[in-house]
Amino acid sequence: MATDDLLIERLLRVIDEGRRTATYKMALLIALIDAAASLPGEREIPTRLIAERVLEIYFPQTRPYVDRAGDSHAPRQIAMKSSAVLTAVEELRRIGLSSGARSLAEVRRAAAGAVESTIGAIEDTFVRYPIPLLQVVGARTVPFLYDVEWEEGTSARSLRQRGADRIWLLDGVAERLVVLGPMLRPLIELHWTRDVAKWSGIPSEDESLRLHLFGASRVGFPSPLVRDLRALQDNRCFYCEERLGTRCEVDHFVAWSRWQNDAVENLVVADRCNGAKSDHLAASRHLARWRLRLEAQAIDLGRIAEAAGWPSASSRTWALARSTYEHVAPGTPLWVQGKEFELATGSVW
Repeated sequence: MATDDLLIERLLRVIDEGRRTATYKMALLIALIDAAASLPGEREIPTRLIAERVLEIYFPQTRPYVDRAGDSHAPRQIAMKSSAVLTAVEELRRIGLSSGARSLAEVRRAAAGAVESTIGAIEDTFVRYPIPLLQVVGARTVPFLYDVEWEEGTSARSLRQRGADRIWLLDGVAERLVVLGPMLRPLIELHWTRDVAKWSGIPSEDESLRLHLFGASRVGFPSPLVRDLRALQDNRCFYCEERLGTRCEVDHFVAWSRWQNDAVENLVVADRCNGAKSDHLAASRHLARWRLRLEAQAIDLGRIAEAAGWPSASSRTWALARSTYEHVAPGTPLWVQGKEFELATGSVW
Protein backbone atom coordinates (compact mmCIF):
# COMPACT_ATOMS: atom_id res chain seq x y z
CA MET A 1 0.00 0.00 0.00
CA ALA A 2 1.29 3.45 -0.91
CA THR A 3 1.58 6.00 1.86
CA ASP A 4 -0.96 8.82 1.89
CA ASP A 5 1.68 11.33 0.81
CA LEU A 6 2.77 9.16 -2.12
CA LEU A 7 -0.82 8.46 -3.16
CA ILE A 8 -1.66 12.17 -3.13
CA GLU A 9 1.52 13.09 -4.99
CA ARG A 10 0.78 10.62 -7.78
CA LEU A 11 -2.87 11.64 -8.02
CA LEU A 12 -1.85 15.29 -8.30
CA ARG A 13 0.70 14.37 -10.97
CA VAL A 14 -2.05 12.76 -13.07
CA ILE A 15 -4.41 15.70 -12.56
CA ASP A 16 -1.77 18.35 -13.30
CA GLU A 17 -0.26 16.61 -16.32
CA GLY A 18 0.61 19.32 -18.84
CA ARG A 19 0.79 17.11 -21.95
CA ARG A 20 -2.67 15.60 -21.63
CA THR A 21 -4.45 15.08 -24.98
CA ALA A 22 -7.85 13.94 -23.66
CA THR A 23 -9.99 14.10 -20.52
CA TYR A 24 -10.12 10.29 -20.29
CA LYS A 25 -7.74 9.93 -17.33
CA MET A 26 -9.62 12.56 -15.32
CA ALA A 27 -12.93 10.87 -16.16
CA LEU A 28 -11.40 7.60 -14.96
CA LEU A 29 -10.29 9.19 -11.68
CA ILE A 30 -13.76 10.58 -10.99
CA ALA A 31 -15.32 7.22 -11.89
CA LEU A 32 -12.94 5.43 -9.50
CA ILE A 33 -13.69 7.83 -6.67
CA ASP A 34 -17.42 7.39 -7.24
CA ALA A 35 -17.15 3.61 -7.53
CA ALA A 36 -15.17 3.39 -4.28
CA ALA A 37 -17.91 5.33 -2.49
CA SER A 38 -20.70 3.37 -4.17
CA LEU A 39 -19.21 0.02 -3.09
CA PRO A 40 -18.14 0.63 0.53
CA GLY A 41 -15.76 -1.99 1.81
CA GLU A 42 -15.15 -3.48 -1.66
CA ARG A 43 -11.82 -3.60 -3.50
CA GLU A 44 -13.16 -5.19 -6.70
CA ILE A 45 -14.41 -2.63 -9.25
CA PRO A 46 -16.09 -3.99 -12.43
CA THR A 47 -14.99 -2.27 -15.64
CA ARG A 48 -18.66 -2.07 -16.60
CA LEU A 49 -19.36 0.10 -13.55
CA ILE A 50 -16.49 2.41 -14.51
CA ALA A 51 -17.98 2.75 -18.02
CA GLU A 52 -21.43 3.54 -16.59
CA ARG A 53 -19.99 6.31 -14.43
CA VAL A 54 -17.99 7.74 -17.36
CA LEU A 55 -21.17 7.91 -19.46
CA GLU A 56 -22.92 9.78 -16.65
CA ILE A 57 -20.07 12.31 -16.65
CA TYR A 58 -19.80 12.82 -20.40
CA PHE A 59 -23.48 12.74 -21.44
CA PRO A 60 -24.47 16.19 -20.10
CA GLN A 61 -21.21 17.64 -21.40
CA THR A 62 -22.24 17.04 -25.01
CA ARG A 63 -24.66 19.99 -24.87
CA PRO A 64 -23.56 23.11 -26.79
CA TYR A 65 -21.96 25.79 -24.63
CA VAL A 66 -22.89 29.43 -25.22
CA ASP A 67 -20.19 31.87 -24.12
CA ARG A 68 -20.71 35.39 -22.80
CA ALA A 69 -20.53 36.83 -26.31
CA GLY A 70 -23.42 34.59 -27.39
CA ASP A 71 -21.27 32.27 -29.52
CA SER A 72 -22.09 28.56 -29.39
CA HIS A 73 -19.36 25.94 -28.96
CA ALA A 74 -19.30 22.15 -29.01
CA PRO A 75 -17.12 21.28 -25.99
CA ARG A 76 -14.21 19.07 -27.09
CA GLN A 77 -12.86 16.42 -24.75
CA ILE A 78 -9.83 15.49 -26.85
CA ALA A 79 -7.10 17.34 -28.72
CA MET A 80 -7.34 15.00 -31.72
CA LYS A 81 -10.06 15.12 -34.37
CA SER A 82 -12.19 12.24 -33.17
CA SER A 83 -12.81 9.93 -30.24
CA ALA A 84 -14.73 6.67 -30.21
CA VAL A 85 -16.08 7.45 -26.73
CA LEU A 86 -17.27 10.97 -27.49
CA THR A 87 -18.67 9.95 -30.88
CA ALA A 88 -20.74 7.25 -29.16
CA VAL A 89 -21.98 9.62 -26.45
CA GLU A 90 -22.87 12.34 -28.95
CA GLU A 91 -24.78 9.82 -31.06
CA LEU A 92 -26.65 8.71 -27.93
CA ARG A 93 -27.66 12.33 -27.27
CA ARG A 94 -28.96 12.64 -30.84
CA ILE A 95 -30.99 9.45 -30.41
CA GLY A 96 -32.42 10.83 -27.19
CA LEU A 97 -33.30 14.21 -28.67
CA SER A 98 -35.08 12.54 -31.58
CA SER A 99 -37.48 10.99 -29.07
CA GLY A 100 -37.75 14.11 -26.90
CA ALA A 101 -35.45 12.77 -24.17
CA ARG A 102 -32.97 15.24 -22.66
CA SER A 103 -31.57 13.62 -19.54
CA LEU A 104 -29.75 10.30 -19.47
CA ALA A 105 -32.54 8.82 -17.36
CA GLU A 106 -35.06 9.74 -20.07
CA VAL A 107 -32.83 8.29 -22.79
CA ARG A 108 -32.57 5.03 -20.81
CA ARG A 109 -36.35 4.75 -20.96
CA ALA A 110 -36.63 5.69 -24.63
CA ALA A 111 -33.61 3.82 -26.02
CA ALA A 112 -32.25 1.31 -23.50
CA GLY A 113 -30.45 -0.66 -26.22
CA ALA A 114 -28.58 2.41 -27.44
CA VAL A 115 -27.49 3.21 -23.86
CA GLU A 116 -26.13 -0.31 -23.37
CA SER A 117 -24.28 -0.11 -26.69
CA THR A 118 -22.71 3.21 -25.66
CA ILE A 119 -21.62 1.80 -22.30
CA GLY A 120 -20.03 -1.09 -24.16
CA ALA A 121 -18.08 1.26 -26.43
CA ILE A 122 -16.85 3.28 -23.44
CA GLU A 123 -15.87 0.14 -21.53
CA ASP A 124 -13.87 -1.19 -24.47
CA THR A 125 -11.98 2.09 -24.95
CA PHE A 126 -11.20 2.49 -21.25
CA VAL A 127 -10.09 -1.14 -20.91
CA ARG A 128 -7.76 -0.74 -23.90
CA TYR A 129 -6.12 2.53 -22.89
CA PRO A 130 -6.85 4.74 -19.85
CA ILE A 131 -7.10 1.95 -17.26
CA PRO A 132 -3.74 0.26 -18.05
CA LEU A 133 -2.03 3.60 -18.78
CA LEU A 134 -3.17 5.72 -15.82
CA GLN A 135 -0.43 4.37 -13.54
CA VAL A 136 2.43 4.50 -16.05
CA VAL A 137 5.34 6.60 -14.77
CA GLY A 138 7.98 7.11 -17.45
CA ALA A 139 8.21 3.79 -19.25
CA ARG A 140 6.92 1.46 -16.53
CA THR A 141 3.73 0.82 -14.60
CA VAL A 142 3.89 1.80 -10.94
CA PRO A 143 0.61 0.72 -9.28
CA PHE A 144 -0.58 3.21 -6.68
CA LEU A 145 -4.34 2.81 -7.07
CA TYR A 146 -5.15 -0.63 -8.45
CA ASP A 147 -3.91 -3.85 -10.03
CA VAL A 148 -5.03 -4.95 -13.50
CA GLU A 149 -4.58 -8.31 -15.20
CA TRP A 150 -4.19 -7.10 -18.78
CA GLU A 151 -1.99 -4.97 -21.01
CA GLU A 152 -2.70 -1.91 -23.15
CA GLY A 153 -4.86 -2.72 -26.19
CA THR A 154 -6.75 -5.63 -24.61
CA SER A 155 -10.46 -5.68 -25.50
CA ALA A 156 -13.24 -5.68 -22.93
CA ARG A 157 -14.76 -8.69 -24.67
CA SER A 158 -11.65 -10.81 -24.15
CA LEU A 159 -11.57 -9.84 -20.47
CA ARG A 160 -15.21 -10.77 -20.02
CA GLN A 161 -14.69 -14.15 -21.67
CA ARG A 162 -12.12 -15.09 -19.03
CA GLY A 163 -13.93 -13.39 -16.14
CA ALA A 164 -11.23 -10.74 -15.66
CA ASP A 165 -13.28 -7.62 -16.43
CA ARG A 166 -12.48 -5.84 -13.17
CA ILE A 167 -9.73 -4.00 -11.37
CA TRP A 168 -8.54 -4.53 -7.81
CA LEU A 169 -7.95 -1.50 -5.63
CA LEU A 170 -4.81 -1.73 -3.53
CA ASP A 171 -5.12 -2.08 0.24
CA GLY A 172 -6.50 1.07 1.82
CA VAL A 173 -7.04 2.90 -1.49
CA ALA A 174 -10.84 2.71 -1.49
CA GLU A 175 -11.06 4.42 1.89
CA ARG A 176 -8.53 7.09 0.89
CA LEU A 177 -10.42 7.85 -2.33
CA VAL A 178 -13.64 8.33 -0.38
CA VAL A 179 -11.92 10.71 2.04
CA LEU A 180 -9.93 12.60 -0.60
CA GLY A 181 -12.68 12.64 -3.24
CA PRO A 182 -14.46 15.85 -2.17
CA MET A 183 -11.10 17.65 -2.14
CA LEU A 184 -9.76 16.18 -5.38
CA ARG A 185 -12.90 16.65 -7.42
CA PRO A 186 -12.81 20.49 -7.62
CA LEU A 187 -9.18 20.30 -8.74
CA ILE A 188 -10.03 17.69 -11.39
CA GLU A 189 -12.93 19.83 -12.61
CA LEU A 190 -10.72 22.92 -12.85
CA HIS A 191 -8.07 21.23 -15.01
CA TRP A 192 -10.76 19.45 -17.04
CA THR A 193 -12.50 22.76 -17.73
CA ARG A 194 -9.27 24.42 -18.85
CA ASP A 195 -8.49 21.53 -21.21
CA VAL A 196 -11.96 21.72 -22.78
CA ALA A 197 -11.63 25.50 -23.19
CA LYS A 198 -8.22 25.12 -24.86
CA TRP A 199 -9.28 22.37 -27.27
CA SER A 200 -12.65 24.01 -28.07
CA GLY A 201 -11.36 27.55 -28.63
CA ILE A 202 -13.57 28.86 -25.83
CA PRO A 203 -12.55 32.15 -24.17
CA SER A 204 -11.21 31.80 -20.63
CA GLU A 205 -14.40 31.54 -18.55
CA ASP A 206 -13.42 28.88 -16.08
CA GLU A 207 -16.36 29.15 -13.65
CA SER A 208 -19.05 29.62 -16.30
CA LEU A 209 -17.77 26.72 -18.38
CA ARG A 210 -17.18 24.56 -15.29
CA LEU A 211 -20.79 25.01 -14.22
CA HIS A 212 -21.90 24.08 -17.74
CA LEU A 213 -19.83 20.89 -17.63
CA PHE A 214 -20.34 19.86 -14.00
CA GLY A 215 -23.11 22.00 -12.47
CA ALA A 216 -26.13 20.45 -10.76
CA SER A 217 -28.82 22.41 -12.62
CA ARG A 218 -28.10 21.06 -16.09
CA VAL A 219 -31.64 19.65 -16.35
CA GLY A 220 -34.32 21.35 -14.26
CA PHE A 221 -36.44 19.45 -11.79
CA PRO A 222 -39.82 18.67 -13.43
CA SER A 223 -42.88 20.06 -11.66
CA PRO A 224 -44.46 16.59 -11.11
CA LEU A 225 -41.30 15.53 -9.24
CA VAL A 226 -41.40 18.60 -6.99
CA ARG A 227 -45.14 18.23 -6.42
CA ASP A 228 -44.90 14.58 -5.41
CA LEU A 229 -41.89 15.16 -3.14
CA ARG A 230 -43.87 17.90 -1.40
CA ALA A 231 -46.76 15.52 -0.91
CA LEU A 232 -44.43 12.81 0.42
CA GLN A 233 -43.18 15.28 3.02
CA ASP A 234 -46.73 16.38 3.91
CA ASN A 235 -45.94 19.79 2.37
CA ARG A 236 -43.32 20.47 5.05
CA CYS A 237 -39.66 21.46 4.81
CA PHE A 238 -37.53 18.37 5.27
CA TYR A 239 -35.22 20.14 7.72
CA CYS A 240 -37.24 22.51 9.91
CA GLU A 241 -40.58 20.74 9.27
CA GLU A 242 -42.39 24.06 8.84
CA ARG A 243 -45.17 24.27 6.24
CA LEU A 244 -43.85 24.95 2.75
CA GLY A 245 -45.08 28.18 1.21
CA THR A 246 -44.45 29.56 -2.24
CA ARG A 247 -40.71 29.22 -1.69
CA CYS A 248 -39.93 25.57 -2.23
CA GLU A 249 -36.56 24.32 -3.43
CA VAL A 250 -35.20 20.88 -4.21
CA ASP A 251 -32.05 20.08 -2.25
CA HIS A 252 -29.50 17.31 -2.70
CA PHE A 253 -29.36 15.82 0.80
CA VAL A 254 -25.73 14.79 0.24
CA ALA A 255 -24.51 17.82 -1.69
CA TRP A 256 -23.87 17.62 -5.42
CA SER A 257 -20.41 19.06 -4.82
CA ARG A 258 -19.54 15.87 -2.92
CA TRP A 259 -21.22 13.28 -5.15
CA GLN A 260 -23.03 14.05 -8.39
CA ASN A 261 -26.11 12.04 -7.53
CA ASP A 262 -29.46 13.24 -8.87
CA ALA A 263 -31.38 10.11 -7.87
CA VAL A 264 -34.78 10.80 -6.31
CA GLU A 265 -33.61 9.17 -3.06
CA ASN A 266 -31.06 11.98 -2.61
CA LEU A 267 -33.61 14.75 -3.15
CA VAL A 268 -35.66 16.54 -0.50
CA VAL A 269 -37.74 19.71 -0.68
CA ALA A 270 -36.98 22.58 1.64
CA ASP A 271 -37.73 26.25 2.26
CA ARG A 272 -35.02 28.81 3.11
CA CYS A 273 -33.20 25.97 4.92
CA ASN A 274 -31.82 24.95 1.53
CA GLY A 275 -29.75 28.12 1.28
CA ALA A 276 -28.65 27.91 4.91
CA LYS A 277 -27.52 24.29 4.56
CA SER A 278 -25.69 25.04 1.29
CA ASP A 279 -23.02 22.38 0.61
CA HIS A 280 -22.60 21.39 4.27
CA LEU A 281 -23.32 17.91 5.56
CA ALA A 282 -26.58 17.80 7.47
CA ALA A 283 -26.52 17.13 11.22
CA SER A 284 -27.14 13.70 12.73
CA ARG A 285 -30.83 14.33 13.42
CA HIS A 286 -31.45 15.16 9.76
CA LEU A 287 -29.46 12.10 8.70
CA ALA A 288 -31.56 9.87 10.97
CA ARG A 289 -34.78 11.22 9.42
CA TRP A 290 -33.38 10.82 5.90
CA ARG A 291 -32.35 7.21 6.57
CA LEU A 292 -35.78 6.43 7.96
CA ARG A 293 -37.40 7.93 4.85
CA LEU A 294 -35.18 5.88 2.56
CA GLU A 295 -36.07 2.69 4.42
CA ALA A 296 -39.80 3.30 4.97
CA GLN A 297 -40.71 5.09 1.74
CA ALA A 298 -38.50 3.39 -0.82
CA ILE A 299 -41.48 2.20 -2.88
CA ASP A 300 -43.08 5.65 -2.84
CA LEU A 301 -39.82 7.28 -3.95
CA GLY A 302 -39.50 4.78 -6.78
CA ARG A 303 -43.02 5.56 -7.96
CA ILE A 304 -42.35 9.31 -7.83
CA ALA A 305 -39.25 8.84 -9.97
CA GLU A 306 -41.07 6.64 -12.49
CA ALA A 307 -43.97 9.07 -12.83
CA ALA A 308 -41.62 12.01 -13.41
CA GLY A 309 -39.19 10.13 -15.65
CA TRP A 310 -36.46 10.75 -13.09
CA PRO A 311 -33.62 8.42 -12.02
CA SER A 312 -33.96 6.21 -8.96
CA ALA A 313 -30.92 4.56 -7.36
CA SER A 314 -31.69 3.54 -3.80
CA SER A 315 -28.69 1.27 -3.20
CA ARG A 316 -26.15 3.66 -4.70
CA THR A 317 -27.60 6.65 -2.82
CA TRP A 318 -27.49 4.74 0.46
CA ALA A 319 -23.88 3.69 -0.22
CA LEU A 320 -22.72 7.22 -1.08
CA ALA A 321 -24.30 8.63 2.08
CA ARG A 322 -22.85 5.84 4.20
CA SER A 323 -19.36 6.31 2.71
CA THR A 324 -19.58 10.05 3.33
CA TYR A 325 -20.82 9.97 6.92
CA GLU A 326 -18.66 7.02 7.99
CA HIS A 327 -15.56 9.05 7.11
CA VAL A 328 -16.51 12.36 8.68
CA ALA A 329 -13.49 13.72 10.53
CA PRO A 330 -13.95 14.73 14.18
CA GLY A 331 -14.63 18.45 14.36
CA THR A 332 -16.36 18.65 10.97
CA PRO A 333 -19.21 21.22 11.15
CA LEU A 334 -22.59 19.59 10.52
CA TRP A 335 -25.47 21.90 9.70
CA VAL A 336 -28.39 21.93 12.17
CA GLN A 337 -30.48 24.99 11.26
CA GLY A 338 -29.96 28.61 10.25
CA LYS A 339 -26.41 29.45 11.29
CA GLU A 340 -26.27 26.70 13.91
CA PHE A 341 -23.82 23.82 13.51
CA GLU A 342 -22.76 20.84 15.61
CA LEU A 343 -19.26 19.39 15.49
CA ALA A 344 -18.86 15.76 14.53
CA THR A 345 -17.19 13.62 17.16
CA GLY A 346 -16.53 10.67 14.86
CA SER A 347 -18.47 8.55 12.41
CA VAL A 348 -22.00 9.96 12.23
CA TRP A 349 -23.45 7.02 10.35
